[in-house]
Amino acid sequence: MPAPARLGDHAVVIGGSVAGLLAARVLAAHYRRVTILERDRLPAGADARKGTPQARHIHVLLTAGRRVIERLYPGFVADLVAAGAEDYDAAGDVEWYSPAGPATTRFRSGLRFLGATRDLLEWGVRTRTLAHPGIEVRDGVSVAAYRLDPTGRRVVGVVLDRREGPGLPAEGLAADLVVDASGRGSRTPQLLESLGFPRPRETVVNGFLGYASRLVKRPAGWTDWSALHVQAAPPHRRRGGVIAPVEGGRWVVTLAGGGKDYPPTDDAGFREFARSLPDPRFAAAVEAAEPLSPIVGTKTSENRVRYYEEVTRRPEGLVVTGDAACAFNPVYGQGMSAAAVGAEVLDGCLRAARPGVVGLAARFQRRLAKANARPWLLATGEDYRFAEAEGPPPGLVVRLAHRYLDRVTALAARDPAVRRRFVEVVHLVRSPLSFLTPSMVARTVLAGRARATPVLDRPALRHR
Repeated sequence: MPAPARLGDHAVVIGGSVAGLLAARVLAAHYRRVTILERDRLPAGADARKGTPQARHIHVLLTAGRRVIERLYPGFVADLVAAGAEDYDAAGDVEWYSPAGPATTRFRSGLRFLGATRDLLEWGVRTRTLAHPGIEVRDGVSVAAYRLDPTGRRVVGVVLDRREGPGLPAEGLAADLVVDASGRGSRTPQLLESLGFPRPRETVVNGFLGYASRLVKRPAGWTDWSALHVQAAPPHRRRGGVIAPVEGGRWVVTLAGGGKDYPPTDDAGFREFARSLPDPRFAAAVEAAEPLSPIVGTKTSENRVRYYEEVTRRPEGLVVTGDAACAFNPVYGQGMSAAAVGAEVLDGCLRAARPGVVGLAARFQRRLAKANARPWLLATGEDYRFAEAEGPPPGLVVRLAHRYLDRVTALAARDPAVRRRFVEVVHLVRSPLSFLTPSMVARTVLAGRARATPVLDRPALRHR
């Protein structure tokens, strides 16, 4: 593909997390300089930072996300695997206890997870991004305001708020384009309102999920599976858990409970919660593993979408992406992959743009909203299953969809073709609407509702 024409001299990205880093890499092909503004002090290595409270919990890169990142940074997956990340098949290497019972469909799907800590994944993206000669980062700063041109119709820069040295005068930074990738705490709605523009409409769906995680040393000789997923089955079975591999020969063990059935963060309570799961292999794995970290918990799991695509009076020169536009319940592991897809959407819009032409912001927000519709439907659809969920009334369509998807999920546990489709949807490479193709509907309806299997036919431990 030929190199795109330059759209301007300077672009600014607010936020140095994965969404901001990927946006910066895309912008570097269209602007001579790109500056990333990050409020945290960024670590030199694969270490935690204050602005990523979810970093201690499970993180995976789904197939859709890894494909985008691999296109932006050829060799990225191989580099992370060399650094210790685990590359494993989403159907062949994952033992799945479905809402209908233990799955009997393990096979090589070609759809893969990249398992690593959030610190390693973000460090890998950050080092690749900052290696680009046209990209720089300024950490320890935040944005206090947007600057408009004399017409009041275009954002032409930002005003910086230095977190260190608050007595210093405010600093302005000019930009041809500003990208807000600052996450759930984005202040763009307030900043736009302060400039006389309307705030975007918001929707929040909260299933009141909480989760608790710890790192453990993987037991020697454990070879039966790479990851174990015990899926909740709300509203009746509200608990679930995931054991997934990360670098350093470790597992991250995450317990989750919805409808305010939050997992404990003390050792005894954590183990008891694990024993309450319907698959005894989960608790057996927890007992066999050596704890390496404290248990950390969170209750911040609501889904929030801001409808920037609906705003008819907006300034040019400003786009919003990542969690700042649409944030998903983190327990479903969609955030980084959705951010990568958003970066690809931004690149497509920029390639079709011309310098000085209006409409880029509106076009991007519409296309981003369409891309985010898939993970939003998956995440909120699951959260609405909890009786305690809050949000706009789901209505008859959602209730009927739940009944149909119950059958799909039950069939996926024993039919490889249906499980492949299920995994494709989870990995964001197919739309949830692909469950409604004539062949899939016929297969699901004819199969009927599968019943849960009460007894496991596999031992809790398998060593070689």
